[in-house]
Amino acid sequence: MPAHFNTRHLIDTITIQRTAGVTVDERGVESDSWVNTSSAVKCRLIKTSESENRDGRNTVVQTFGCVVPGNTDVKASDRIFDGTKYYEIQSVTEARKRDGGIYYKNLSLLHRE
Repeated sequence: MPAHFNTRHLIDTITIQRTAGVTVDERGVESDSWVNTSSAVKCRLIKTSESENRDGRNTVVQTFGCVVPGNTDVKASDRIFDGTKYYEIQSVTEARKRDGGIYYKNLSLLHRE
């Protein structure tokens, strides 16, 4: 096994965003404001499923797997932007090396259209 994470299969690029607090618009509605914490992060996005949610509205729900290098700063409360779509992070799983270091991180993502 190589000593470092091989990034040649990471063919996609994403931006990781984190909430910077809550803002209130002119109607008094609260919403999260997001800031970029990491940009141009190399990754591999893989669609794992797609279904239609007909509960009150026609929404397509897609799930994705995303692999990023182990040194990437990402949490389940962050979101991912690939330049066209935003993805909600469902979970972050770490793959560890024998010495305990993090080899890579596997993100479980959700996208609604």
